[in-house]
Amino acid sequence: MQIKDFDTYGIDKFGIHWMQYLSMTLISLLIFLIGLYKAVPSFHNLVLSLLFKLQCSGFDCNGVKIN
Repeated sequence: MQIKDFDTYGIDKFGIHWMQYLSMTLISLLIFLIGLYKAVPSFHNLVLSLLFKLQCSGFDCNGVKIN
């Protein structure tokens, strides 16, 4: 798809707005990542470690040292 496929209101020839395409893509990606999270233990551990690092990225991390 190109920008010229949409009119001035952001609607293509099928009557779908560009934001609907974006939301369908993001929901599909979310469903895929949830399935990956539940099916692959190493991906599950990666997500948990990233969330832990994000939680402790502030000034106070209850004394936990992250390498």
